[in-house]
Amino acid sequence: MTPLVFSALLVLTVLTAGAARDAARLAEPTLSDLAFMSGCWEGPLESGEDQGVIEEHYTAVSENVMLGTTRYLVQNRTVVFEFSLITHDSTGVTLTPYPNGKRSEHSFRLTTQSNGAAMFEAPEHDYPKRILYRRTERGTLVAQIDGGPDDPQERAWTMAPAPCF
Repeated sequence: MTPLVFSALLVLTVLTAGAARDAARLAEPTLSDLAFMSGCWEGPLESGEDQGVIEEHYTAVSENVMLGTTRYLVQNRTVVFEFSLITHDSTGVTLTPYPNGKRSEHSFRLTTQSNGAAMFEAPEHDYPKRILYRRTERGTLVAQIDGGPDDPQERAWTMAPAPCF
């Protein structure tokens, strides 16, 4: 192999490795991938014999933080509420719930993301182990919690866009 051919192969190898690294970095999820969740959402809540309402509000995404609030209303009275902090840092995207205002012991890491869908997982958490959000073709937002695939305790709420007050 001539020195010129060797040099050309070396440059090509370095460029290919750099391109692969850049492609992997571009494929890493960011908060902008969660923009489909932004806005105000409302849907039916089943609570025993009472019909209620679930409301979720998510801020527009910034580079590193997205905030959310959820409240469950029965007969126009809040029975449960939760804050959500979604952050992006060097370790990835994480959702940390604050049920009734108290920080959860476990954060949920964004493990799967596709156009209009996101799955956050915390396998060490008792329940839920997964939090899923997806935007439907009808423009609704589905929020789901479960203990893993085929969980009989899976709960899902379908919410339509609602006015933000």
